[in-house]
Amino acid sequence: QQITEIAKAVSQGADLICMDEPTAALADAEVELLYRLVQRLRERGVAVLYVSHRLKEIFDLCDRITVLKDGRLVQCADTADITPDDLVTAMVGRRIEAVFPERLEGTTTGDVRLEISGGGNAWIDGIDLQVRAGEIVGLAGLQGSGRTEIAEAVFGIAPFTRGTVSIDGKPMRITKPRKAIGAGIALVTEDRKAQGLALRQSVRSNARMVLDANARVHSRRRLGRVPGLLSSLDLVSRGEDQEVRFLSGGNQQKVVVAKWLAAEPGVIVLDEPTRGIDVGAKHKLYSVIRSLAAEGLAVLLIASELIEVIGLADRIVVLHDGKIAGELPGGATEQDVMAYATGRRSEEAGTE
Repeated sequence: QQITEIAKAVSQGADLICMDEPTAALADAEVELLYRLVQRLRERGVAVLYVSHRLKEIFDLCDRITVLKDGRLVQCADTADITPDDLVTAMVGRRIEAVFPERLEGTTTGDVRLEISGGGNAWIDGIDLQVRAGEIVGLAGLQGSGRTEIAEAVFGIAPFTRGTVSIDGKPMRITKPRKAIGAGIALVTEDRKAQGLALRQSVRSNARMVLDANARVHSRRRLGRVPGLLSSLDLVSRGEDQEVRFLSGGNQQKVVVAKWLAAEPGVIVLDEPTRGIDVGAKHKLYSVIRSLAAEGLAVLLIASELIEVIGLADRIVVLHDGKIAGELPGGATEQDVMAYATGRRSEEAGTE
C-alpha cells in the first residue's frame, strides 16, 4: 500500500513531492527501491521534502536538514556540515552521551517466566526459548524470519500448534489473546494504529482498554493506577479526554505501553516498540524497557534496528527462515548477528 501511494504521487508529475515517513512500513528491498526513486526524482529536477525519524535515511538522501522541535524550527544546515550526534542533540534538546541506558542498579535475573519448548506452527518451527524475570531477550532476524510470528504465537493470535508454552513453570494452552492476558502476557504490536489503539477514542479509554475488556485483570486498584502510569511515561497531551489520533507517534506509543502496564503483566513482548517515533520518545522508551526489567518483568524485544537489540538485550536470539539460528550475548556486533540472520553462520557450522 505504501509503495502504491508513493507511485501515485510520482505519477502526477509534480515539481515538489512531500514524503512523510515513507519507509515506515517497507521491507528492506522496498527501501532500496525508494532510495533509487528519490535519486531519479532529484536527477529530473523534482524537489523532495523528506520527513523521517530515521537518521540514516536523512543522511543518505538529503542535501539539507531542517530540525523541528515543539513546533519550532531549531536548526537548518547542509548535511555535510552536521553530524548524527549534532542532529540528535538538536532533536532532543540535549546531548545524549549514551543512547541506551545501562542496566539499572539492583536489576536481578530471576526464575524463568516464559519458556517455549519445541514451539511451532505453519510459519515457525522448533522454537526453544526462555526469558527470565528481570531479563531482556532480543529477537533479531531479517524481514520474514519469524520474529513477529513468535510474538503472535506467544500471545495467541496465531497460536503454536506444537510444542509447549509455560508461564512461571506452569504449562499453558494459549489459543487466543484473552487467555494470554489472563496468563499475565502483554503484547505491544508492531502497528499501533491498526492493532494497538482505538484512534477516535480518548487517551483515558485507550489506557483502560485492556482492563475494561478483561474481567480477569480488571480491578479498581489497577484502574486507579492509569493516570500515574501515563504521567510516569511523560505523556504529552491536552488531557485524558483528548482523542489519541491527535497525539504524536511517540505519545501514541506511550498510551499503548500504559494500557498494558495497567494490567500488571509478568511477561511483556515488545514488537518494534520505537517504529515511527522521534529520537526523544525513543530514549524515553529505552529507559522504560530497562525499568520493566528492573521491576522483574520478563521482556521479549523485537526490533528491526539491530542497534536497539544490541544496546538493550541481555541475550540475543537470532532467527533465520522460521527457526532459531543462534544465540549471542548482549552487546554482540552487528556482523555476528547478521551472520546468523543470513544463514551464513549456520552453514559454516554445518560444514565444520
